[in-house]
Amino acid sequence: MNHSEKSADTKTGSLATLAGRVSLCLGSWGWLVISAFAVGTVVTFFARQHWIADLCANLRVQQVFAISSVLLLAVLIRRWWLAVTAGLLIAIHLPWFVNAFPSTGQKVASAEGITVTSVNVLSGNHEYDRIIADVLDHDPDVVAVIELTPELDVRLRLDLDKYPHAIALPQQFGNFGIGIYSKYPTSNLQVFQSVAEISSIAVTVAVQEQDSVVRNFRVFATHPLPPMNRSQFAQRNDQLRDVARRVKEHRQQLPGVPAMLVGDLNLTPWSPWFTELQSQSGLIRGINTFTLTPTWYRYSGFPFGLVLDHGLVDQSLVCTDYKVGPSIGSDHRSITLRLALSEPQSQ
Repeated sequence: MNHSEKSADTKTGSLATLAGRVSLCLGSWGWLVISAFAVGTVVTFFARQHWIADLCANLRVQQVFAISSVLLLAVLIRRWWLAVTAGLLIAIHLPWFVNAFPSTGQKVASAEGITVTSVNVLSGNHEYDRIIADVLDHDPDVVAVIELTPELDVRLRLDLDKYPHAIALPQQFGNFGIGIYSKYPTSNLQVFQSVAEISSIAVTVAVQEQDSVVRNFRVFATHPLPPMNRSQFAQRNDQLRDVARRVKEHRQQLPGVPAMLVGDLNLTPWSPWFTELQSQSGLIRGINTFTLTPTWYRYSGFPFGLVLDHGLVDQSLVCTDYKVGPSIGSDHRSITLRLALSEPQSQ
């Protein structure tokens, strides 16, 4: 063997050694990361009992993205046990994303219905022009405004003259002002507190359709506490239970008046508390296509957002369109649902 051949063999051996070390290092890193997310995944089983576990459940999208990155890495470096472990963790989370899909089994029975927008404007946000432009762009029949301040209430009444029927409970200090603005007459107003000092609104909206028929819809708007400690976790859940009970009572007493619940609910569809809210109220998530689009952002960009703003609707309604609005100076984005009456599909 000549000198050049020996040199080539040495280089090849060095590269192989380096590749082996890199693969070992990446594998060790992958196991470290997957161990952390394995703990996070197991913790979600206790989301009904503890606020930290509920936070982990609300972060399922982020967990699945991170675990998927480890899975891809494991396949590339051929660490099969690491890949299998990552796959199992993803499989545990995936069933919770059923709420990312629209409800099936119904079809639109009428082109008429109601369009509802819900927006958490952020109490410290003074970009009122952007808020108003967002509402005008979506042109809903009803607008639910979360974190409403007295100053914004005045601007909305002045600039949204198409919405003369207003029920406003603004707060100068605090984040729990709330209001409903409607193009159509309202009745049967209820202001209630499921927990101390946090008001929710329920109101019936009489929508006049193109054939001059008036259809009534019951709109509930609420904004529970963010579950950032044990007390707030308990109060959020108490409020959601109470609102669900009120929705259920309405549906039992007036089944011909479809109900909907809108607002910043401070939980994602991936939490067992969201599933319980649907079960206890009898409502379903109002979307018309698969969506993971966040409505709240800690930082700019998809991985840093959560789906916290919701429209849950009566099963006698079908969502024909669902949109998340643009940035309006708030950490939240608006959601807009176009709803129509539905009927079961024929067999």
